[in-house]
Amino acid sequence: MRKLVTTDGIEFHWSEYQLSSLDPLGVRVEVEFAAPKHGTESHVFGGSVQQRKRWDPELRLFLPRAEDAPAPAPQERAVGNMVVGTVSQVGSQVTRYAAGDKVFGYGPICEAHQMPETHWRPLGNLSPQDAVSADPGHVAFVAMRDGNVRIGDQVAVFGLGAIGLMAVQIALAAGAEHVTAVDPIALRRDCAKRLGAHQVLDPRAGDAALAIKRATANKGVDVAIETSGNSAALNEAIRGIRQCGTVVHVPWGPKDASQLHLDEEFHLNRPTIIGSQAWAGWGNPDRDYPLWDPERAYQAVLSLLSRGVISGQPIIDPLVDFEDAPMLFNTLFTNPAQAIKIGVSRQ
Repeated sequence: MRKLVTTDGIEFHWSEYQLSSLDPLGVRVEVEFAAPKHGTESHVFGGSVQQRKRWDPELRLFLPRAEDAPAPAPQERAVGNMVVGTVSQVGSQVTRYAAGDKVFGYGPICEAHQMPETHWRPLGNLSPQDAVSADPGHVAFVAMRDGNVRIGDQVAVFGLGAIGLMAVQIALAAGAEHVTAVDPIALRRDCAKRLGAHQVLDPRAGDAALAIKRATANKGVDVAIETSGNSAALNEAIRGIRQCGTVVHVPWGPKDASQLHLDEEFHLNRPTIIGSQAWAGWGNPDRDYPLWDPERAYQAVLSLLSRGVISGQPIIDPLVDFEDAPMLFNTLFTNPAQAIKIGVSRQ
């Protein structure tokens, strides 16, 4: 069997692998649809902070690596975030699934996966596109709750990748009165418009924050959701909010903060800046824990997708054939103007 791999995030190729014998609680799934997580994986391929420093979970600080422990050399790694498929075999103690069931879960792009039954979720009435959009939907949902977006609020979303486009939809579902979507890529702005954004802006074409102020009676938005990891976008998010408004910063970064000017509007307008991402792997509970935890938020997103309140289908662009994935990824991962969230189909 084959899996999609890369060393540098520029060149991609197939690598052969084998599955071990199935354990009693294991479920084997033949993959039919999959998707990478472009922003996060590009961040890792480009050299994340974990490769430069070490995280101390007790101090909750990144600290220098010991001189005799240099950063690890780049290694070949699997590519992909979520997969959808059909159960082909189950272990002797599995009770949740049977052969033929449709499921989805986290995993790299490959021909077959083998994981414990607790790893998988039933596909139900979700489309494959919706299923692989559950992860960015969850991130956007938590960001919206972190920003305390409420009915009647005015919201701006900076960065219209998969997370940003899910944020546009969730803001509308939350009752936002006016949603502005900002991104330099036309493909993504067009998608935001189709999904219901009231205003779409190209930050290269003019002063985005000023346009947001003009559209909100010169006040600015109540909440800005920044998903791009670009310092200019974060600066515009700060400029575009109301006095004492809220900026929710979702991504890793920016690595280069040269366009972030905390000596300007930030100093005079006193915004609240919130770091999002409630994930147990980083020891970060939901801000409303224990009433809310990651599983409850994830289930809420699945409900929104299942009921058609939000959709991942417009976000999966382009859709590529499994056999063509290595060649096309060589272009799509280095040219984001051609893609929003890549879908890979084996059907």
